[in-house]
Amino acid sequence: MSTQQDTAAPLVGGLVADPAVQPIDLTEITRAPRRHPLVTVLAVLGVAVATVVLVGALVFHLQGGAWFIVKTPSMGTAAPVGTLVLTTPTTGSDVRVGDVIAFHPPTTPSETYTHRVVKIGPTGLLSTRGDINGATDPWQLSSRDLVGKAVVLLPALGWLIRGLPIALLGIVIVFLATARMRNATHRASYRIAGSSLALSIAAFVLRPFTGMVVEATGVVNGAPTATVVSTGLLPIRIAAAHGTHVDLVTGQVGQVSVPASAHHGFYSLSSALNLSVWEWVALLAVCCLPLLWTTIVGLPAKEQEQA
Repeated sequence: MSTQQDTAAPLVGGLVADPAVQPIDLTEITRAPRRHPLVTVLAVLGVAVATVVLVGALVFHLQGGAWFIVKTPSMGTAAPVGTLVLTTPTTGSDVRVGDVIAFHPPTTPSETYTHRVVKIGPTGLLSTRGDINGATDPWQLSSRDLVGKAVVLLPALGWLIRGLPIALLGIVIVFLATARMRNATHRASYRIAGSSLALSIAAFVLRPFTGMVVEATGVVNGAPTATVVSTGLLPIRIAAAHGTHVDLVTGQVGQVSVPASAHHGFYSLSSALNLSVWEWVALLAVCCLPLLWTTIVGLPAKEQEQA
């Protein structure tokens, strides 16, 4: 007669432990995903640049500096629309002909203009004019009208400053809306798409890339002519329906002939991008930045479900 002896499994914490079951390494499950080195480098670089800009802006402000964004094309290519103008305090005796100054016109003290000094009178009063304006401004300035003398003109940077609040607000909304998403891949995808949408909305609202202003109309060599100026960041071609066209860069002035048969002085002007092949390639690369980011950096891997 044979007998079978049962061997009891050891108790662990009051439960029977089966030696055939392999232990699970919880550190592999709870370990935070590693960040791509490029993300770390860009984050550190972004923080460093933001810190330098903020500290520099604070020091500049404490020294009496001021900044303005050009919103009209009167200064032509010297300070096209969207230029950030940095000024330092000055007096009439320190200003020379050719200097670009910011001032409050005596006729409208609540406004700020940025024009070039074209004449200094015997009594020290200043006469100014925009670079593309046909006439000198109808006022003379004294020291009390001056805001400052331009020390730096930074084209395009004003567009960035104007668009930053819109874009940041949209990005913050996207990140808050996706904060409770558990799937890291889905969360990152929505954030990339949402951030791209926020930037697109800022560009749609401000329209910084293309624009034009008709400065004057008249007759040149017997032909009706419109004088136009480009106010966008990118090169454009301005064409008159059944007339001529002109290619312009930001702040540049040109003329187009309009049909002499235009009824009651009405005519049609259109503008379109005028880029070289390499400029189109660069523009396409900028538009593909979200795709390049996901290709190079990648998205967080999906969490592995444990059976």
